[in-house]
Amino acid sequence: MRITFWGVRGSIAVPGLETARYGGNTPCVSVEDGAGLLVLDAGTGIRRLGEALGGRRYSGPIEVLLSHAHIDHIHGLPFFAPIHDRNAKVRIFGPAPGTISLHETLRRLMTPPLWPAHYAPIADRLNVTEITAPALETDNFRVKGIALRHPGRTLGYAISALAGGPSVIYMTDNELGQWTGVPDWQVALVGFLRNGEVLIHDATYGEHEIRDRGGWGHSSANQAVDLAVAAGVRKLILFHHAPEHRDDEIDRILAEARRRVASAGVKLDVEAAAEGLALDL
Repeated sequence: MRITFWGVRGSIAVPGLETARYGGNTPCVSVEDGAGLLVLDAGTGIRRLGEALGGRRYSGPIEVLLSHAHIDHIHGLPFFAPIHDRNAKVRIFGPAPGTISLHETLRRLMTPPLWPAHYAPIADRLNVTEITAPALETDNFRVKGIALRHPGRTLGYAISALAGGPSVIYMTDNELGQWTGVPDWQVALVGFLRNGEVLIHDATYGEHEIRDRGGWGHSSANQAVDLAVAAGVRKLILFHHAPEHRDDEIDRILAEARRRVASAGVKLDVEAAAEGLALDL
Protein backbone atom coordinates (compact mmCIF):
# COMPACT_ATOMS: atom_id res chain seq x y z
CA MET A 1 0.00 0.00 0.00
CA ARG A 2 1.49 3.34 -1.07
CA ILE A 3 0.65 6.66 0.60
CA THR A 4 1.38 9.85 -1.37
CA PHE A 5 0.95 13.45 -0.20
CA TRP A 6 -0.45 15.95 -2.72
CA GLY A 7 -1.49 18.76 -0.35
CA VAL A 8 -0.42 19.30 3.27
CA ARG A 9 -1.50 22.82 4.31
CA GLY A 10 -4.56 23.89 6.24
CA SER A 11 -7.09 26.69 5.79
CA ILE A 12 -5.86 28.22 2.52
CA ALA A 13 -3.36 27.45 -0.22
CA VAL A 14 -0.10 29.38 0.16
CA PRO A 15 2.13 29.00 -2.93
CA GLY A 16 5.47 30.77 -2.98
CA LEU A 17 9.19 30.51 -2.35
CA GLU A 18 8.76 30.41 1.44
CA THR A 19 6.56 27.29 1.25
CA ALA A 20 8.23 25.52 -1.68
CA ARG A 21 9.88 22.66 0.25
CA TYR A 22 6.82 21.43 2.13
CA GLY A 23 4.28 22.72 -0.36
CA GLY A 24 1.41 25.17 -0.28
CA ASN A 25 -1.61 23.10 -1.39
CA THR A 26 -4.43 22.19 0.98
CA PRO A 27 -5.14 18.59 2.11
CA CYS A 28 -5.08 15.66 -0.26
CA VAL A 29 -3.47 12.26 0.35
CA SER A 30 -3.75 9.19 -1.88
CA VAL A 31 -3.67 5.57 -0.71
CA GLU A 32 -3.15 2.95 -3.41
CA ASP A 33 -2.91 -0.82 -3.13
CA GLY A 34 -2.52 -1.84 -6.78
CA ALA A 35 -6.19 -2.69 -7.22
CA GLY A 36 -7.76 0.64 -6.38
CA LEU A 37 -7.22 4.20 -5.26
CA LEU A 38 -8.52 5.94 -2.13
CA VAL A 39 -8.19 9.73 -1.96
CA LEU A 40 -8.26 11.40 1.46
CA ASP A 41 -9.78 14.88 1.16
CA ALA A 42 -10.14 17.11 -1.88
CA GLY A 43 -8.14 20.23 -1.14
CA THR A 44 -6.21 22.01 -3.87
CA GLY A 45 -3.65 19.20 -3.95
CA ILE A 46 -6.18 16.95 -5.68
CA ARG A 47 -5.66 18.83 -8.96
CA ARG A 48 -2.10 17.54 -9.29
CA LEU A 49 -3.26 14.04 -8.38
CA GLY A 50 -5.77 14.20 -11.24
CA GLU A 51 -3.03 15.27 -13.63
CA ALA A 52 -0.80 12.40 -12.47
CA LEU A 53 -3.61 9.87 -12.98
CA GLY A 54 -4.21 11.19 -16.49
CA GLY A 55 -0.51 11.01 -17.28
CA ARG A 56 -0.36 7.32 -16.44
CA ARG A 57 -3.77 6.59 -18.06
CA TYR A 58 -5.27 5.29 -14.83
CA SER A 59 -8.74 3.85 -15.45
CA GLY A 60 -9.48 2.00 -12.20
CA PRO A 61 -11.99 2.97 -9.50
CA ILE A 62 -11.38 6.13 -7.47
CA GLU A 63 -12.88 6.51 -4.00
CA VAL A 64 -12.70 9.95 -2.36
CA LEU A 65 -13.02 9.95 1.43
CA LEU A 66 -13.71 13.38 2.93
CA SER A 67 -12.90 14.09 6.58
CA HIS A 68 -15.38 16.98 6.69
CA ALA A 69 -16.85 19.66 4.47
CA HIS A 70 -14.81 22.73 5.41
CA ILE A 71 -13.76 24.59 2.30
CA ASP A 72 -10.03 23.80 2.48
CA HIS A 73 -10.85 20.08 2.29
CA ILE A 74 -13.20 20.24 -0.70
CA HIS A 75 -12.36 23.28 -2.83
CA GLY A 76 -10.05 21.35 -5.15
CA LEU A 77 -12.84 19.01 -6.25
CA PRO A 78 -13.99 21.06 -9.28
CA PHE A 79 -10.42 20.80 -10.63
CA PHE A 80 -10.14 17.02 -10.21
CA ALA A 81 -10.01 15.84 -13.83
CA PRO A 82 -11.67 12.40 -13.33
CA ILE A 83 -15.01 13.92 -12.26
CA HIS A 84 -15.23 15.54 -15.71
CA ASP A 85 -14.89 12.15 -17.41
CA ARG A 86 -18.21 10.32 -17.74
CA ASN A 87 -16.36 7.00 -18.00
CA ALA A 88 -14.38 7.45 -14.78
CA LYS A 89 -15.56 5.48 -11.75
CA VAL A 90 -15.49 8.06 -8.94
CA ARG A 91 -17.34 7.64 -5.63
CA ILE A 92 -17.28 10.21 -2.80
CA PHE A 93 -17.79 9.35 0.88
CA GLY A 94 -17.94 11.62 3.92
CA PRO A 95 -19.94 12.73 6.95
CA ALA A 96 -23.08 14.82 6.59
CA PRO A 97 -22.05 18.45 7.18
CA GLY A 98 -25.16 19.45 9.11
CA THR A 99 -28.26 21.22 7.84
CA ILE A 100 -27.85 20.14 4.21
CA SER A 101 -26.62 16.90 2.68
CA LEU A 102 -23.03 16.28 1.62
CA HIS A 103 -24.10 16.02 -2.02
CA GLU A 104 -25.91 19.37 -1.83
CA THR A 105 -22.84 20.94 -0.21
CA LEU A 106 -20.64 19.79 -3.08
CA ARG A 107 -23.26 20.75 -5.66
CA ARG A 108 -23.40 24.31 -4.32
CA LEU A 109 -19.60 24.47 -4.45
CA MET A 110 -19.73 23.78 -8.19
CA THR A 111 -22.73 25.83 -9.33
CA PRO A 112 -23.54 29.54 -9.79
CA PRO A 113 -22.75 32.02 -8.40
CA LEU A 114 -19.51 30.31 -7.30
CA TRP A 115 -18.88 28.58 -10.65
CA PRO A 116 -20.19 28.87 -14.23
CA ALA A 117 -23.42 27.07 -15.02
CA HIS A 118 -21.71 24.42 -17.18
CA TYR A 119 -20.33 22.86 -13.98
CA ALA A 120 -23.87 22.09 -12.72
CA PRO A 121 -24.38 18.82 -14.67
CA ILE A 122 -21.04 17.53 -13.36
CA ALA A 123 -22.07 18.39 -9.80
CA ASP A 124 -25.48 16.74 -10.24
CA ARG A 125 -24.01 13.42 -11.32
CA LEU A 126 -21.48 13.14 -8.46
CA ASN A 127 -21.81 9.76 -6.73
CA VAL A 128 -21.93 10.76 -3.05
CA THR A 129 -22.53 8.51 -0.03
CA GLU A 130 -22.87 9.89 3.50
CA ILE A 131 -21.11 7.89 6.20
CA THR A 132 -23.59 6.87 8.88
CA ALA A 133 -21.86 3.82 10.41
CA PRO A 134 -18.53 3.50 12.27
CA ALA A 135 -17.12 1.20 9.57
CA LEU A 136 -17.49 0.72 5.85
CA GLU A 137 -15.95 -1.23 3.03
CA THR A 138 -15.26 0.38 -0.31
CA ASP A 139 -14.40 -1.68 -3.38
CA ASN A 140 -10.79 -2.08 -2.22
CA PHE A 141 -10.40 -0.79 1.33
CA ARG A 142 -11.68 -1.36 4.84
CA VAL A 143 -12.35 1.92 6.65
CA LYS A 144 -13.14 2.61 10.31
CA GLY A 145 -14.20 6.07 11.46
CA ILE A 146 -14.05 8.00 14.72
CA ALA A 147 -15.41 11.44 15.63
CA LEU A 148 -12.76 14.13 16.06
CA ARG A 149 -12.79 17.37 18.04
CA HIS A 150 -13.25 20.05 15.41
CA PRO A 151 -16.06 22.54 14.65
CA GLY A 152 -18.62 20.74 12.49
CA ARG A 153 -18.88 16.97 12.04
CA THR A 154 -15.37 15.67 11.35
CA LEU A 155 -14.16 12.07 11.14
CA GLY A 156 -10.77 10.42 11.45
CA TYR A 157 -10.15 7.19 9.57
CA ALA A 158 -8.19 3.96 9.92
CA ILE A 159 -7.63 2.48 6.48
CA SER A 160 -6.40 -0.97 5.53
CA ALA A 161 -6.60 -3.18 2.45
CA LEU A 162 -9.51 -5.62 2.29
CA ALA A 163 -7.00 -8.44 2.46
CA GLY A 164 -5.70 -7.08 5.77
CA GLY A 165 -2.21 -5.90 6.64
CA PRO A 166 -0.96 -2.61 8.12
CA SER A 167 -3.24 0.37 8.57
CA VAL A 168 -2.80 4.09 7.99
CA ILE A 169 -4.68 6.47 10.27
CA TYR A 170 -5.74 9.87 8.94
CA MET A 171 -6.66 12.49 11.56
CA THR A 172 -6.54 15.96 10.12
CA ASP A 173 -8.32 18.79 11.97
CA ASN A 174 -8.35 17.33 15.48
CA GLU A 175 -7.90 19.25 18.74
CA LEU A 176 -5.98 17.29 21.36
CA GLY A 177 -5.66 20.14 23.87
CA GLN A 178 -6.84 18.97 27.31
CA TRP A 179 -7.70 15.59 25.82
CA THR A 180 -6.70 13.93 29.10
CA GLY A 181 -9.62 15.78 30.66
CA VAL A 182 -12.04 13.75 28.52
CA PRO A 183 -11.18 10.19 29.64
CA ASP A 184 -13.78 8.36 27.55
CA TRP A 185 -12.58 10.05 24.36
CA GLN A 186 -8.95 9.52 25.34
CA VAL A 187 -9.47 5.79 25.80
CA ALA A 188 -11.43 5.52 22.54
CA LEU A 189 -8.84 7.50 20.59
CA VAL A 190 -5.86 5.50 21.87
CA GLY A 191 -7.71 2.24 21.26
CA PHE A 192 -8.59 3.34 17.72
CA LEU A 193 -4.92 4.00 16.99
CA ARG A 194 -3.48 0.97 18.73
CA ASN A 195 -0.75 -0.71 16.67
CA GLY A 196 -1.33 1.52 13.66
CA GLU A 197 1.57 1.61 11.24
CA VAL A 198 1.35 5.28 10.20
CA LEU A 199 -0.53 8.13 11.87
CA ILE A 200 -1.12 11.28 9.82
CA HIS A 201 -2.19 13.83 12.41
CA ASP A 202 -3.02 17.50 12.69
CA ALA A 203 0.05 19.48 13.83
CA THR A 204 -1.07 22.91 12.74
CA TYR A 205 0.66 24.90 15.47
CA GLY A 206 3.88 25.03 17.42
CA GLU A 207 3.84 24.62 21.17
CA HIS A 208 4.26 28.38 21.67
CA GLU A 209 1.06 29.05 19.67
CA ILE A 210 -1.36 26.35 20.78
CA ARG A 211 -2.19 27.93 24.14
CA ASP A 212 -3.95 30.80 22.34
CA ARG A 213 -5.82 28.53 19.92
CA GLY A 214 -8.24 26.71 22.22
CA GLY A 215 -11.49 25.80 20.47
CA TRP A 216 -10.04 26.26 16.98
CA GLY A 217 -10.06 22.49 16.37
CA HIS A 218 -6.31 21.93 15.85
CA SER A 219 -3.29 20.49 17.66
CA SER A 220 0.40 21.10 18.15
CA ALA A 221 3.13 18.74 16.99
CA ASN A 222 4.00 17.87 20.61
CA GLN A 223 0.38 16.93 21.32
CA ALA A 224 0.41 14.66 18.27
CA VAL A 225 3.63 13.06 19.53
CA ASP A 226 2.06 12.36 22.93
CA LEU A 227 -0.91 10.67 21.28
CA ALA A 228 1.29 8.55 19.00
CA VAL A 229 3.44 7.46 21.97
CA ALA A 230 0.37 6.56 24.04
CA ALA A 231 -1.00 4.41 21.21
CA GLY A 232 2.28 2.74 20.22
CA VAL A 233 2.17 4.05 16.65
CA ARG A 234 5.32 3.35 14.63
CA LYS A 235 5.44 6.45 12.40
CA LEU A 236 3.92 9.91 12.84
CA ILE A 237 3.45 12.37 9.98
CA LEU A 238 2.83 15.97 11.06
CA PHE A 239 0.08 17.37 8.81
CA HIS A 240 -2.17 20.37 8.10
CA HIS A 241 0.60 22.97 8.46
CA ALA A 242 -0.56 26.49 9.31
CA PRO A 243 -0.63 28.74 6.23
CA GLU A 244 1.47 31.37 8.01
CA HIS A 245 4.29 28.90 8.70
CA ARG A 246 7.19 29.17 6.30
CA ASP A 247 9.32 26.12 5.59
CA ASP A 248 11.88 27.10 8.23
CA GLU A 249 9.15 27.28 10.88
CA ILE A 250 8.00 23.77 10.00
CA ASP A 251 11.63 22.65 10.30
CA ARG A 252 11.68 24.10 13.82
CA ILE A 253 8.38 22.42 14.80
CA LEU A 254 9.63 19.08 13.45
CA ALA A 255 12.87 19.37 15.43
CA GLU A 256 10.89 20.18 18.58
CA ALA A 257 8.70 17.10 18.06
CA ARG A 258 11.73 14.86 17.57
CA ARG A 259 13.28 16.18 20.79
CA ARG A 260 10.06 15.29 22.61
CA VAL A 261 10.29 11.71 21.26
CA ALA A 262 13.92 11.47 22.37
CA SER A 263 13.10 12.70 25.87
CA ALA A 264 10.34 10.08 26.13
CA GLY A 265 12.84 7.34 25.33
CA VAL A 266 10.56 5.61 22.82
CA LYS A 267 10.95 4.44 19.24
CA LEU A 268 8.83 6.66 17.03
CA ASP A 269 9.74 8.00 13.60
CA VAL A 270 8.43 11.55 13.06
CA GLU A 271 8.31 13.40 9.74
CA ALA A 272 6.60 16.54 8.50
CA ALA A 273 4.26 15.98 5.56
CA ALA A 274 5.52 17.45 2.29
CA GLU A 275 4.03 17.42 -1.19
CA GLY A 276 5.48 14.51 -3.11
CA LEU A 277 6.37 12.47 -0.01
CA ALA A 278 5.52 8.79 -0.67
CA LEU A 279 5.52 5.95 1.85
CA ASP A 280 5.20 2.21 1.20
CA LEU A 281 3.57 0.00 3.83
